[in-house]
Formats: sequence, C-alpha cells, structure tokens
Amino acid sequence: MEKHIFISYSSKDSGEAFKACEVLEANGKKCFIAPRDIQMGKEYAEEIVNGIDHSQAVILFLTKNANHSPHVLREIERAVSKNIPILVCKLEEVEMSKSMEYFLMTHQWVNVKHGMDYAQLIDALENLTAPRNEKTVTKKKKSWHFVALLIAIPVLMGIGILIGMSLTEENSGKTDFDKVQTGKADDDKEQTIIEVGDTLTFGTYNDEPIEWRVLKMNEDGSAVLISSKILTMKAFDVAESGGFGWFLKVDENTDENELIQAYGNNDWSKSNIRTWLNSEKEVVTYSDEPPRASAMAEKTNGYHNEPGFLYYFTEEEIGALLETESKDRVFLLSLEELKWFDEAGISKLAIPTEKAIEKDQSNWYLLDVDNYGVKEYTWWLREPVANSPCECYVVGNGYREENLFKEKVGLEGFGIRPAIMVDLSYFLQ
Repeated sequence: MEKHIFISYSSKDSGEAFKACEVLEANGKKCFIAPRDIQMGKEYAEEIVNGIDHSQAVILFLTKNANHSPHVLREIERAVSKNIPILVCKLEEVEMSKSMEYFLMTHQWVNVKHGMDYAQLIDALENLTAPRNEKTVTKKKKSWHFVALLIAIPVLMGIGILIGMSLTEENSGKTDFDKVQTGKADDDKEQTIIEVGDTLTFGTYNDEPIEWRVLKMNEDGSAVLISSKILTMKAFDVAESGGFGWFLKVDENTDENELIQAYGNNDWSKSNIRTWLNSEKEVVTYSDEPPRASAMAEKTNGYHNEPGFLYYFTEEEIGALLETESKDRVFLLSLEELKWFDEAGISKLAIPTEKAIEKDQSNWYLLDVDNYGVKEYTWWLREPVANSPCECYVVGNGYREENLFKEKVGLEGFGIRPAIMVDLSYFLQ
C-alpha cells in the first residue's frame, strides 16, 4: 500500500475533512479518508487499521464531536502505538477527554480559529513528514528508552478505557456516525437523541458522503430519511422501444402499450430508477430496456453502465437499511408521503450537489437557473399520473405557486432525491 496521510475525523465534520483532503491531494499529498478509500467487500475495521499502519502521518480534525467519538479515539490509539506522527488540527475549543489528552500530549498542533488555513496545514505536514538528518537520528537512537516511555505511558493508561469501549461495541467496525443531539440521562451519562429534522451522514455517492434529513420517526426505532440534496439527474424510466417517441402522434386511438414504448413506464415496480437505486452491484441487470442515453429524450444522462446506487455503501450501512412494504431499501416518495415534510417542518425545496450539476449532460438545471434565477430544482416522485401509463409527478423548484407537475418518465434532466428507512440503533452505537 502506498504511503499516505490518514485523515481522522468525526462524520459530523465530514465536510471540512473532505475539503481538506481535496486540497491536500491537489498539492501532491495522497490521503486515506473513510469511507472513500474503504475497498468494497473488505472488512471495514481491517481497512482502517491498514490505512493507519501504512500512513506517514495522521491528521486529526479535533472537534467536540471527534473528542467524544470512540472510533476516532481508536484510530489515534493505533497511530500512537505504531509511532506514527500525528498533526492535531483544532477546529474549535475543546475540553479533551482524559484518554484523548493522554494520546495527544506530545504531538504537533495547528489551531484554526477563523477558518481553515490550508497553507499552514501543508507547511505543518511538511515539517512533520520531512526526512530527519543524521544528527537527529543519532539523538533518537541514544534516547530511545525515553521516547518509548513517553509513548508507553499514555498507551497503557488508555488501554483500560479502550477495552471497556471495545466490549460494549463488540468490535462492530462501524463508521463513526456521531451524535446529532446530546442530552443527559438520570445517571449523568451521555445519551444520544435523534429527532425529526436532524441531519445524518450515511453512505457515499459520487465519492462524497451523503447527507440525509430525518423526515419521519417510526415507533419501532426506525426512521425515514430523505437526501438533503438532489444527488443526480436521471430519467425515471426509458422508452421501451429504445428511442424516445417525439415522433408519436398521440390521439384517442393511441393505446397504453404504444405510450410505454415511446415514453417509458410509470409503474414504479418496473422502473429503471427503482432497479438502479436498490442495486449494490457493479453491473446492474435491468429486466426491460436498460437506461441507455439513446433511449432518453435528449440522448443524455444514460446510466445503464453506472454501478448501482448502493455499490459504494459499506456492508454495515447496507445492514442498517430496512425494507419497505414493497421490498424497497431505497425509494422515491409518493404524493401521500410528501405530507411528512409539512409534519416535520422541513422545506420540500432542494438544490443539487455540485457533482450532480457537473455530471448532468442535459444542462436543464443550468437553464432553469438562468431563466428563473433560483438554485432549487425539480425532483421525481414515484407517483404515477392517473390515466397515464408514461407520466409521473415531480416536485417543482418553488418558482410557481403550483409546485407539482406531470412529466413523461423518459425525460432525463430531472432530479433524483432518494429516501431510505434505517434502523436508528446503527447511529447510536
């Protein structure tokens, strides 16, 4: 494994961590950051250990979230035990836990008070990883007992704490999904409270962590989450004939099969988008006409060669997903389920991610921005239009008073905003 910089962070701070990773790699410093660099099919915890062991340095983004994360603590303990230099990037004032303080007492710090100074971070890394001259190496050889003692003391003092954590977590190896909201139980121990409207980070798409809003809480300890942003622009289904039917003259004699052949099928159970969203395979198998660009209205945004939406999720994340009554692990909302936004006090409007805009070959979103001056965009529901075999509803961008529209399912420029149902106990461990 190539030497790299291991980035240790709380998932609650993933935005800052991934931005720093991007800047560091643009400056020639290869990074290892989870979940991006976890190989599919590999044991998550094993991959983390290998990532630390093969690093030339560790950057810890220290926040209150990271300070209370057992996963981050285990990463730091591993780095200390392997004598790997640690650069602590302090993003906010933190009263460190005793175990974290033990591990970090002798390491280099960078304090960030008014936004990340990437030049300072890169300079600190250069100093941390610079080859030592012969004089320094000789001094270290003479004083190795003292160095070993400095390392051993915090390691030994922290082992008891870490063993207790390991027993309660049963070596789960899960990603560090930290507390959305923290309260105090009667015994003065911290407890996690997840509420409607909270934001959780879960899964990966387009090499970026996905942020979700808690849309609905269920009595069985599960919740429905909706992606905070539109993740991609795709057709709901494609023309079953293999070519979009602008040519078709529709009149009272046009039957349903002709419309499906020309514009696609609005039956959610048979749609291309349902198949793609629920697949964790690298090569997705479609039961009917695959979503090739040639079958789209503008012959763009084909996704028949794209790995399934769940392909980059870890095994632990896949295991946390629950099936709906229709056996979906990932789904689009219905008209009836739109009321959950109102009940939760969450806006239905959504903007696309930068990656979604970048990969959208139709450019419909950018045309809307130019025409209407709004950044929000339209996104598909799974709801079929009554008396039409080839149309579904889409939620609008708020520009017009009426914010619900009917569109042919073979149109490829509208947004996909997936929903999932998860077992909340996954986030509380």
